[in-house]
Amino acid sequence: MENQILGDIQQNEDLLSNTIVGWDDFRKLAQVGDIIQEPGRTLRVTEKVFEPTASGEQFTIHIYAR
Repeated sequence: MENQILGDIQQNEDLLSNTIVGWDDFRKLAQVGDIIQEPGRTLRVTEKVFEPTASGEQFTIHIYAR
């Protein structure tokens, strides 16, 4: 499993804090406006969509970034 860096801009401080998380945690933690840093590119989360599974007991989280 790859790890992803999720950056969150602190409003009271002008610092960017980075936390390394796995993809499962990333989908739960990511919020619209967060920054994703990958080697060679930086993306911003533009949309977060929750989709129920066929059973209706769980859901899938889709993260869109550009």
